Amino acid sequence: MIRDISKLELDKFVSSCEYSQFLQSSSWGDFQKEIGNKVWYIGLEENGEILSVALIVEKKLFFDFTYLYSPRGPIVSKKVQNSDECIKLIFKGVRDICVCRKKKGSVFFRFEPEYLNIKSFERIKKVKDYQPSKTQIIDLSWPEEKLLSQMHQKTRYNIRLAEKKGVEVFQPVDYKEYFEDFWRLMSETSGRDKFLSHPREYYENILKTKAGGANLWIAKHGNDVLATNIVMSYGDTVTYTHGASSNLHKNFMAPHLLQWKQIKWAKDKEYKYYDFWGVSKTDKKNDKWAGFTRFKKGFGGFEKEYDGTYDLIFKSKYYKIYNILKRLKKW
Repeated sequence: MIRDISKLELDKFVSSCEYSQFLQSSSWGDFQKEIGNKVWYIGLEENGEILSVALIVEKKLFFDFTYLYSPRGPIVSKKVQNSDECIKLIFKGVRDICVCRKKKGSVFFRFEPEYLNIKSFERIKKVKDYQPSKTQIIDLSWPEEKLLSQMHQKTRYNIRLAEKKGVEVFQPVDYKEYFEDFWRLMSETSGRDKFLSHPREYYENILKTKAGGANLWIAKHGNDVLATNIVMSYGDTVTYTHGASSNLHKNFMAPHLLQWKQIKWAKDKEYKYYDFWGVSKTDKKNDKWAGFTRFKKGFGGFEKEYDGTYDLIFKSKYYKIYNILKRLKKW
């Protein structure tokens, strides 16, 4: 049976899964509502047990059309032998619960399963990754000595250097006290490293709603904020999602100590994993993610790869229009 599920049911299921996905949490749903999107929580139930869930967000396209998106979902229980069959049933729920409640309906459903056999589906298209499909993860069950020993030698050196330079790392009691510093450094970093950041309000709302268990972290030297991160804490996993650093005192290596303190905090709080969220899928030196991939992999751990992003097409005509507009950079 496919049905709407409560926030409590959603979080109980998602947080109990290995590598808990904060993007499928009810607090992420609250954040999506805060920025003006409609949200559904649906589940597949059999004999009173929930076997699969999906947080689904409605996003605007052109005119009055929309698309639906399940970030890092649907999530299927490990008890299920054939996850594809569960996902097909979730598709039915998406149509019945979400699409049919709107006059025009949605053009497509974007989803990001852990695994998928695309050959067993129709009207499915593999598309460019929306969330990063490859990530670097640290197993926090390792002793601290092992966590340090499996790091790159240069990473360990930079952590010790930052400590000797007197860099201080902490979580502010109120994120508002340091949000201006975060936004200033984010603007500085995006300009320096040539990437597009989200609007200011996006980060503010994440911290305001504590989406995915979001917290702000600060690395400071004297009165100077040198680096700042937003980190999610949900289920068994702490996830580093957004980071920025100053051009000031770059030789103090504040971002290295900031990550190490976050890892130690996650271990002390008895989380199982620390997720660096996204790394390059190639080893090419000219890859646009090469720099921060090298930084993240310097902390050791192991790679985990998800199956990527797919679109289930409901309205072929309008899906073609969407892709034309996207190629023309009009969407």
